[in-house]
Amino acid sequence: MESSRVLLFEILKSERKRAKALFWLFLSGAVALLFQVLFIRDDLLSKNVQPFPIWVPPAYFLFNTLYAYILLKILDSNLRDGRFPPVMIRYLGALVESSIPSGLLLYLGINLEVPILALNSPPELAYFFFIILATLRLDIGLAIFIGFVSWAEYLGIVYYFLQNTKQGAVDPLLYSFPIYFGKANIFLVGGFLSAFVSRQIRTSFINSLAAESEKNQIRVLFGQHVSPEVVNTLLHQRDDWNGEEKHVCILFFDIRDFTKFAETQKPTDLIQFLNRLFQDVIICINQNGGIVNKFLGDGFMAVFGAPISNGTDIQSCAKAAKEIRKCIQSLVERKEIPAIKIGMGIHSGEVVTGTVGSRDRKEYTVIGDVVNLASRLEQLTKEYGRDVILSDSVASALEPTTVELLGETHVKGKEKPVKVYALL
Repeated sequence: MESSRVLLFEILKSERKRAKALFWLFLSGAVALLFQVLFIRDDLLSKNVQPFPIWVPPAYFLFNTLYAYILLKILDSNLRDGRFPPVMIRYLGALVESSIPSGLLLYLGINLEVPILALNSPPELAYFFFIILATLRLDIGLAIFIGFVSWAEYLGIVYYFLQNTKQGAVDPLLYSFPIYFGKANIFLVGGFLSAFVSRQIRTSFINSLAAESEKNQIRVLFGQHVSPEVVNTLLHQRDDWNGEEKHVCILFFDIRDFTKFAETQKPTDLIQFLNRLFQDVIICINQNGGIVNKFLGDGFMAVFGAPISNGTDIQSCAKAAKEIRKCIQSLVERKEIPAIKIGMGIHSGEVVTGTVGSRDRKEYTVIGDVVNLASRLEQLTKEYGRDVILSDSVASALEPTTVELLGETHVKGKEKPVKVYALL
């Protein structure tokens, strides 16, 4: 439903572009004709045997300019209110616009001594303007309809002029109905070509909407802060979201003594502080192939290795932790945030991943003891006075010179003590 509304909105915007093009087309035509009336009036009158009201063409163009202006205002109103004009109104508008060249041809033919000469004048080509602009309607039926109306009205005018032109007044070729029939068929074919182009544009736009909808679904499932590279990869791995076991590396991030810090801050300042901090910290996660799976007030849980893996998830997670450390130090030195202490816990192992939730709301989640232990390790940073605590499975995958054994400790939920390390 949302995609349909977006499509209708884009059609309205395209219609507005078409109406704007018509406005400038009619206005420029009116100006050109007024120039002729004002500066070459005598020359125009001398070439017409019958009395020729030369003020009618510019007035006709000015009237159509007013029509295009009103159409623009109506479309602006529809865009603001999110309303789409009824189908019959759109077809009626197409009929009116397609008949504008016919009105010009009839006027010229009636006021010329040899009416058939009007069929070889510039207004004859005006049909093509409306056939070409029909592509912006993004409606196949309307494009074909405009081509058919141009075809039918042109042939009707041809028949009328042939009946009212004396034989021998002009070159015999100008009396050849097949020539005019061929021209009319070009208008009809032009309508079908316009419909084809309109269909291609509409299909491309619908495909773009579908792709954007898929990307939005990914952002809903995996969080708003998923990097574009991860989004593009996930678009081709939709089957992996339903549930599977994966080896991942989990990082928990938390701000030390945040409750005490929050008591001294205004609510708006507090939110501004968190947004500024997370803005750069999340970049560190994304650039190393991780995703922020959950925000936890003043912290978050990041996952490396799910839903996609780069093959070096533990190393990437440790690298992200080091970059976060440097990033926060830089923010403090630049006085963009106050001095703070942080804690990060990192653990790796097998988990179950997949989308969980109702039909209306789903979330990509990671379930397993690995998550619980990573959270416990983050809490141990207070006890050990270190900003990053690693499990044995993480430390063993890193260079020995980059970690420091802190000892063994009992962790809630574990019967046996676990080895813990600090990331240097």
